[in-house]
Amino acid sequence: MSTHPTFSFDDPLQQRVYEYVERNGAVPPDELARAIRVDAGGSQSKPARSAEYRQQVRPSSDRLQDALDELKTDGYLLETDGRLRISVTAPERTVELEDGIVRIRPAREFDRDGLVDAMREVAGEEQYIVAENVADRLERESALVRANADRSRVFFVATFEPDPETESEPRSDVVGWLHLDAPELPSLRHTAEVTVGVRPEVRREGIGSTLLEYGLEWAGEADYRKVTQNLPATNERAIEFLTEQGWQREGERERQYCIDDSFTDEVLMGIWLE
Repeated sequence: MSTHPTFSFDDPLQQRVYEYVERNGAVPPDELARAIRVDAGGSQSKPARSAEYRQQVRPSSDRLQDALDELKTDGYLLETDGRLRISVTAPERTVELEDGIVRIRPAREFDRDGLVDAMREVAGEEQYIVAENVADRLERESALVRANADRSRVFFVATFEPDPETESEPRSDVVGWLHLDAPELPSLRHTAEVTVGVRPEVRREGIGSTLLEYGLEWAGEADYRKVTQNLPATNERAIEFLTEQGWQREGERERQYCIDDSFTDEVLMGIWLE
């Protein structure tokens, strides 16, 4: 998927289909067929102050299917589990634990609840303010992936699958995440902001570093040049982790956060992608 789409669709029907899926997330094809309208082609008298309007009708099933086929071929949309989604593709990666396997992959709509829970748990440690804001936004919006004229956003998740031959403690399916967020401002099109987190019970297992490597590889292939992350200075563990992964400390904002009634500096971290 292009994370900086131009949206220069020659066919207005393709434009409307893409915008509907982008706005609503995972969309069944029959819902799309009911929702999409195109100009009928002729002008109609309108009994209001404006002189004319164009009648909106459903496109034929053949025309709608042609538009969908073009969007899939060009890499804008994909169809999985009987639903249309904005295309985010990346090969799955695994991390082996003593009691199971963690799979790292692009997030899907059915991951939403586990994703929000994981972010809430990590944010509850009061060291990851941005994660809480991302979780709030995710609960308000209907689509995990956004790629429009204003902003691009993508999530990757780490999901745990227990080994059936072991008697491991029950765990949430989503044990970690990585979120890339990028504005479409021309002067910032080369940058993206990342949040990454892992539930406490599976830390120090290589999941966080694998998630970060996975997300940065995807960002590089999507033509981002620089990735940033801002953290409270009190989150020494995360700052040390990023430093070990090659990130640079680029500056600080004094007294940027108020945590437990105490002011805390914000540390600005960044890494350039080759």
